Amino acid sequence: MNKGERTRLAILKQSIIYSSQYGLADITIGTISKLCNLSRTGVISHFDNKEDMQIATLEYGEELFRDRVLKPAWREDPLEHLIALLDYWTDWTSELFKEHQVSCPFLKAVVEFQNRPTSEVRTFTIAQQKRLMDYLTHRVQRCVEQNRITSEVESIAIAYELYSLYVGHAITQHTTKIVASEQLFKKSVVRLLQQYQMNNV
Repeated sequence: MNKGERTRLAILKQSIIYSSQYGLADITIGTISKLCNLSRTGVISHFDNKEDMQIATLEYGEELFRDRVLKPAWREDPLEHLIALLDYWTDWTSELFKEHQVSCPFLKAVVEFQNRPTSEVRTFTIAQQKRLMDYLTHRVQRCVEQNRITSEVESIAIAYELYSLYVGHAITQHTTKIVASEQLFKKSVVRLLQQYQMNNV
């Protein structure tokens, strides 16, 4: 990795932490140049514009998500895999950036850019969430194919419930003083899936 690549990586690391704290919309050339002790020119040389840097930040976050959530969650048993996936997903940014008060940068970006129809960042956030939902749906479908979950309910419907449960947890853990919210979320995932398991149908 050459100096330019190391600098770009340092910028993206600071950007994903910052966006996990304050949101992607606040990621600007000026903000990141101060965080990285670089000149504005030093930051601009790595990106075409602010939106390009914001999208690159989300792409970098997605790489981290694959490494810290998707890969370690793999299990041969499809149902165990699905449960492990939600376990790792629970507070992945908090685990990754322990020294900071953070939350999911992807959800922040979805909310921030939802009413900006012409924004390339909005287009990217929608595509990013679609990839995540498709992956989750495929994991559920794998459970159906191996007779771990009933086929009477559409895989996308179960994936939607799991995704919605995560979104609710991601917001509620920061708005209410619930002790051990992470454990409550994990138990909720297990209870939700139990109603669809073959031995309960």
